[in-house]
Amino acid sequence: MNKNIIIIERRLFSSFGHERTQIVAFNELTGNKKSIVLTCHGQKLKELPFKNKIYAELPEYDFKNESEETLDYIKKNGDAFVSFIKRNKLNSKYKIIVPSARTLEIAMFTYLYKEKKISDSQNVLLRILDLSFLNNLSDSLLNEFCKLVKLNKIFLFSETEELAKIVWDSFKIRCEGNFILPVTVPFYSNISPNKIKNHIYIGCLGGSRKSKGFFTIPRIIKSLRIYFKNNDEAFRVTFIVQLNKDKTKRSFIFKFKEFLSRYISSSVKVKYIYGIENNIKFFELLKSVDIFLLPYSKEAYKYSGSGFITDATLLEKPLITSQDMSMGNLLTFNNAISANSPEEYAAAIIKISRNYASYSKNSKLAKKNLKKIILESFKKAIC
Repeated sequence: MNKNIIIIERRLFSSFGHERTQIVAFNELTGNKKSIVLTCHGQKLKELPFKNKIYAELPEYDFKNESEETLDYIKKNGDAFVSFIKRNKLNSKYKIIVPSARTLEIAMFTYLYKEKKISDSQNVLLRILDLSFLNNLSDSLLNEFCKLVKLNKIFLFSETEELAKIVWDSFKIRCEGNFILPVTVPFYSNISPNKIKNHIYIGCLGGSRKSKGFFTIPRIIKSLRIYFKNNDEAFRVTFIVQLNKDKTKRSFIFKFKEFLSRYISSSVKVKYIYGIENNIKFFELLKSVDIFLLPYSKEAYKYSGSGFITDATLLEKPLITSQDMSMGNLLTFNNAISANSPEEYAAAIIKISRNYASYSKNSKLAKKNLKKIILESFKKAIC
């Protein structure tokens, strides 16, 4: 396995998030052989939770204006990268990996190869998480990029099989799917066996965005309350709903809609949480969930993956997802149910809760499959 790795990740400004956990995952999967990390100016390096050699030498990142990045900014980033490589005498033995490649990184390496500013023998691996990062390229840059992929100068990977397929269908370039990295749950973590419970906790975590089905959840809760009003069950349900502190209007609307159905049944409760301080506490929260609920938008997640599917599977927890969502190859072990309406989601919660031992057992098989995929794809990418 190639131990000489340079990871480029501009977005390390969040206190925790997949950009940081990806670096932790690389460290874990390479046996703690610390890779070099290249990021932007303005990062508080002492606050980062890993001991890699970190260089903040790329131009400062303005995430609010990412879609407006100009050719001058692309060149500025590219030249900063070349300067960093030359100054630190990092030769072509080093593999360059961008685990969350966006339009800028794709354009930057296209520019560098086109202008012959980096060696043809340099290995560059770009892992894309969304099709839009290719669609946002100008026609000329896209054509140049496709040529480089076909010539095996740039190696393109994706997190999901679905994204890899649509990349081929759209651009006729090879994209290796299933390059999945652990998110919050470590690859080698020890998981306590799931116990049969009479109280089921449903996790509705992550950003309170429309694409994550945020405003569908109150309707699911209402549907489940109606069910409990008319049926006797040996278990009760609590939804754990994560809200954003800065999205006060959105949170108010959600709470109001949920409140309107409380009179129907007291057997379905809701626990609200705001912001998690760090990944350790978030990991503990994930472990407290019994079923992960992902009523995500088909448009947003048809090709893009979800870290919660990875986390839930590594935790051996069953999932309920929207129909036609990506990462379907991880959900074929009777460890998940797909749904398409509030009533179907509610029915799925009932079914898994009644048969939790069976779904938990199936989730162990799903985890074994996922870990095999992670190791095989990682070795293929890094070697």
